[in-house]
Amino acid sequence: RWLIYKDLLRELRAPRVWPAMLLLGVVLSLIIQMQIDLPLDHRRNLVGGLFWLAVLFAGTVALERSFSTEREEGCWQGLLLYPVGPGTIFLAKLTANFLALCALNAVLVPAFVVFSDVPLLARPWAFLAIVVVAHLGFAAVGTLVSALTSGLAQRGSLLVLLLLRLVSPVVIGAAQATRSLIAGDTSEWSRWLQLLACFSALFVAIGTLVFEFIIED
Repeated sequence: RWLIYKDLLRELRAPRVWPAMLLLGVVLSLIIQMQIDLPLDHRRNLVGGLFWLAVLFAGTVALERSFSTEREEGCWQGLLLYPVGPGTIFLAKLTANFLALCALNAVLVPAFVVFSDVPLLARPWAFLAIVVVAHLGFAAVGTLVSALTSGLAQRGSLLVLLLLRLVSPVVIGAAQATRSLIAGDTSEWSRWLQLLACFSALFVAIGTLVFEFIIED
């Protein structure tokens, strides 16, 4: 709880990550919707994938800064000296990144609904399930990759390359589940949600287990 509180309080006192992430998300959603001049039926098939692409690119801004601030401000050794296990540090950082993605989602969903006129929230609880599971997997991969690349000079480009490869199953599963939900195909939606939940649970488990070896390096 203290680690999560520390990250959130730091961002509230000196906003550096969330404003850039939210602004990029709004700009991406506006640009995407301005380029879509299609009938409503065709837009329904595209909005799910475009929405999660916007989440991916805007969310990368928050994930990239997850551990770099600890390195830049000389807090890394202090973080490692906390009387908790490495897995706890990983889960705390994952939770902070998850909350950042939820804040991004709170901005992107209304923007996509207004600009595209596609009812993303026609089934709010089902869509919320997709968002929670997908953001959990995205935050797990992003936190792990951010810790791996935080001490490197070219961490930004390397993080993007690794993140795009590892998080692809989560983005594809979330996009397909959202498309099926908008189309009203509940059976296909449930299958994609189950697959998405498996990927997210796997990434969280892997991150918790291997984080100790990453921070040792």
